[in-house]
Amino acid sequence: SWAWSQTQPDNNKEMLGSKKDKSGTSYWLGALLPVTDDSTFGIEYNHGSKYWRSFTYGEDTMIGSKLAARGDAYEAYYTYKINKALSAQIRYTYIDYEYTGSNAFFGNSGKPEKISDSDDANVVEKAQDLRFYIRYRF
Repeated sequence: SWAWSQTQPDNNKEMLGSKKDKSGTSYWLGALLPVTDDSTFGIEYNHGSKYWRSFTYGEDTMIGSKLAARGDAYEAYYTYKINKALSAQIRYTYIDYEYTGSNAFFGNSGKPEKISDSDDANVVEKAQDLRFYIRYRF
């Protein structure tokens, strides 16, 4: 999958820390592989550019959306179907940010700055999420 975002600030206001139009891109590669009749293994890779702007605010992890990352994200998961209504999954996500502003809203807070050049002590360079769940579908 490939995506493109474009900002168009007006009235001398800022979007992503700039008063000029900025374009960003993101791409995603993944595979879902059968392991047995009742289980699958999935792997995914995502990359977002400097001015990538995602609209994935509904993320359910503490590290934010991997699809909104300005940098590289890797994910692997194993899903087991227990019965018709129950499944279990273990999932690991790792994000290596290249620019600040991932998961931020428009305005100055989304301004991309190279992580290695940032003097902000609160900048997150890498994030990980490991989760296990049992899901009931009716």
